Amino acid sequence: MSTATNRRQAVAALAAERARQGAGRRLLGRTLGVGTLLLLLGLAWLWASGVLSSPPAVAEVRQMVDRQVAEYERVSRGEVPFESAPSFEPLIDKMRSVPKEYRDQAGEQMSRLFAARERAEMASYFQLPPAQRQAELDRRIRADEARRKAREAEREKRNQDRSNGGGPGRSGQQAGPPAQAAASGGPNGAAGGGAGGRGPAAGRTEDGRNERMKRRLDQSSPESRAQQAEYRRAMDARRKALGLPAGGGRRGG
Repeated sequence: MSTATNRRQAVAALAAERARQGAGRRLLGRTLGVGTLLLLLGLAWLWASGVLSSPPAVAEVRQMVDRQVAEYERVSRGEVPFESAPSFEPLIDKMRSVPKEYRDQAGEQMSRLFAARERAEMASYFQLPPAQRQAELDRRIRADEARRKAREAEREKRNQDRSNGGGPGRSGQQAGPPAQAAASGGPNGAAGGGAGGRGPAAGRTEDGRNERMKRRLDQSSPESRAQQAEYRRAMDARRKALGLPAGGGRRGG
């Protein structure tokens, strides 16, 4: 009798041990499954955000754009004035160093920056009391004209360097189409950044910029489009009153 009882107890203990082992394996399997899923989701997010899929030059442009977009968002919220918004110059220099085959990817990042700047430009203008808006337009126009003259002087210097056999100019490279877009103040800029924007490649880049602008307009609200139209009307009217042509490239800053 004692032997049968011991046998039953041994079988029960063995069954309990196997049950514990099975539960442990199931828990381990679920933990590994959840961990694998989280890893895959993280990799997918990194790929979608461009961290893994972008070449280093484009990734660096994206990081610089992220920082400037954050500053423009502060302007849009009224936390800082529009004149404190960051300069495009560091990005212009970086764009000149992006290899030609990656410039479309970099151009997409710059398009984000232009959209953020445009939102900040509109928001900061309409946040002002009406009595202060003309003075702000005048300040932006002066800043725009100063940038235009600086671009013209830089372009003339590059042309002079080339004619003297001194190379293409700053950064040892001729400005490519995306850099020209930034140097001229974005997709709506009036002035180019140099001779490098001519030819089929420039045409393809211009088509891309126009398509990105169209997408931004399609995604904007009727209120935003109305504000943009009113702002452009007020800006062009003020430029005309100051004896300047309408549409002076990228305004503000």
